[in-house]
Amino acid sequence: MKRIRVAVVGPGRIATAHLRAVVHNRDVADLAVVVGLPQEAARTRQLAAENGAGRASNNLNEVLADRSVDAVVLTLPNHLHRPVAIQALNAGKHVLVEKPLANTVKDADAMIAEAARRKRILMVAQCRRFFPGAREAKARVAALGRPLDIVHILGVSVTAVQTSWWRSAADTGGLALGLSGPHVADTICWLMGERPVRVYAHTAQMKKGKWEGEDQATIVMSFKDGSSATGHVSFNMLPAVNERWIVGPKGTMHLRDDRTLSLGGKIIVQGKLVPYI
Repeated sequence: MKRIRVAVVGPGRIATAHLRAVVHNRDVADLAVVVGLPQEAARTRQLAAENGAGRASNNLNEVLADRSVDAVVLTLPNHLHRPVAIQALNAGKHVLVEKPLANTVKDADAMIAEAARRKRILMVAQCRRFFPGAREAKARVAALGRPLDIVHILGVSVTAVQTSWWRSAADTGGLALGLSGPHVADTICWLMGERPVRVYAHTAQMKKGKWEGEDQATIVMSFKDGSSATGHVSFNMLPAVNERWIVGPKGTMHLRDDRTLSLGGKIIVQGKLVPYI
C-alpha cells in the first residue's frame, strides 16, 4: 500500500500531537513537510527536525503545488480553517482540520461542498471519539435503551490567552464554545447516533477584559425520540474536569477523561486519567 505523504500546516501548540500521530503511523504515512509563517521559521524547523520531516517550509503555495504531497493537516487559528482548507482541497489534497470545522455554518458548507466537488476527504480532528473508554461507551450505549439523557462537563482553568488570536471572539468563534464546545457537541451527537432537533446555548464571561469571547457556556440539545443532553464548558474550573453521565431506562454509564468507563458503578474500562488541556 502506498504511504500517504502528509504536510502539517501550522506549528502551534496542537501541532505536536498531530506530528506525533503521523510519526507513530509510519507504516501508512510519511511526514513530508512542516509549514509555518516566515516569522515562525525557527519553530517550524525545530518541529520538522524533531519529527523527522523531509523538510520545513514557509511557503504554503509551493507545498500545495507539490504533487507528491497527498494530504494536509491544518492546525491553524479557527478563522483560517475555511480559506486554507478550500485552497488545499482545490490543490487536490485530502484535509484533516483541527476542530471546529469552521466558525460559521456558511463556511462549513463551503468547505464540505469543495471537498465533494474535488472528491477529496475532509475530516475534523474530533479526537475524543477514539479514546478507549469513549469507544466502549459507543459500543454499549444502545443497551441502555432510549430515550437517553447525557450530561457532559468539560472544564479547565485558563488564566491567560494561550495565543494572541484567542483574544478575538470573531477569530475563535466565541472562545469556550469555539475551542471546547466541539468536544461536547460532537461526542453527544456521536453517542446519540443522530442530530438534535433543537439546540440552545447560554454563554457567560467571568474573567472580564482578558478576552472578547465567553469563558463558559451551557449547551442544551433535544432529540426526536425525547432524548436530551446538556454540555457545560468552562475555562474557570480547577481542578480540570472531563466527565460524562450517560443515562438510559436500562442503565447508567459514567465516562471519565474519555478513558475510564463505568457501567452501573462497575469499572469496565480502566485508563490512565489525564486532565483535559
